[in-house]
Amino acid sequence: MTITPQIPARTDDDAAPVQPAGHDSDFDAWPGMATGQLATARQAAEPLVLPYDLTGTTTRQLRRLVNQMYKALDADFPPYGAQEDYDRLADELERRAAEAREGSGGAERPGAFRDNPMNHRFELFQDGMLAGYVTYSLRAGTLQLHRTVVAGAFEGSGLEGVLIRKVLLDAHKRRLAAVPYCDQVQAFLADNPQYRSLVAI
Repeated sequence: MTITPQIPARTDDDAAPVQPAGHDSDFDAWPGMATGQLATARQAAEPLVLPYDLTGTTTRQLRRLVNQMYKALDADFPPYGAQEDYDRLADELERRAAEAREGSGGAERPGAFRDNPMNHRFELFQDGMLAGYVTYSLRAGTLQLHRTVVAGAFEGSGLEGVLIRKVLLDAHKRRLAAVPYCDQVQAFLADNPQYRSLVAI
């Protein structure tokens, strides 16, 4: 009778681990193990189209846009400019929250005056309508006033002077050096010399 010697199993590091045939679910893959399944990267999120002027957007719509933009930022490949759009939305929400805390009522209150930094202009509302605005640029503590516009329905009502006065007082309160490049502002200062101390000339 022939005796077949038993060969002991290899125990060196090069030996392939013995896996149960047909029972892939009986073991867990360890970190770094090549399982043959490629991980799927999250696709780039579709860019959101934001309105240029957010003043006509309701607060509820803003919150929804902020949530959608946050999800877009969480993607592996966020859309170009997503961070800037998110910051813009968050700033507008914060501005509205500050308005609500101060009880200003925003643009709906007759005679309301506000700074609209998104559009770089000071705005004056009358009876819920935009009556006029002064465009500006702000740089290193200097407020450059460029143009004064009054809606046709309010021309000749004296709102231009009211608007310019509010702009100058607001700049003074914020310790900004107002520089009047605007012809209307210069004419206002010529007629109202008591406000010349509020501008940098």
